[in-house]
Amino acid sequence: MFPSTSRIIVETDRLTLRELTVGDVDSLFEVLGDPIAMEHYPAPKTHAETEDWIRWAQDSYEQNGFGLWAVTRTADGGFLGDCGPMLQPVESELVPEVGYHIVRREWGHGYATEAASASRDLVLGRFGYERVVSIVAPENLASRRVAEKVHETMREFFWEKSGRKMCLYETRRSGS
Repeated sequence: MFPSTSRIIVETDRLTLRELTVGDVDSLFEVLGDPIAMEHYPAPKTHAETEDWIRWAQDSYEQNGFGLWAVTRTADGGFLGDCGPMLQPVESELVPEVGYHIVRREWGHGYATEAASASRDLVLGRFGYERVVSIVAPENLASRRVAEKVHETMREFFWEKSGRKMCLYETRRSGS
């Protein structure tokens, strides 16, 4: 059902981003099942929905070569959340969108910004896309602060997937 081993994607100064595995379900549920961390989603995820979330990421690894990855602290291996690109519909085009979810007890340490910046660079470099985005609810001020540090521009748009106005943060490859 789930691969039991994970591949390291990239290491930053403090973090390791690696593929999600079945062994991450309980750790990832700590953030995806947290009503405060998931305040800007329709609802927190159940344990079963967290398993589905990992399957969704793993399907993306196979189809696209990337997806949401586990974020761990390199120094001690502590699980911090997930971050990475997933293809999302943006104005009738599938675009890599960098999302990030960090366990609440680790908020405020810059982990989301560090992981999202590494993910952005991989999308534009290793994976060869011309643009990468992050889609954030206007009222999600913490995620907006991360996206402002990671991306070059922001504009509001109507996101067909959510059926509402969202903030579209974007970075284009240099020279694009």
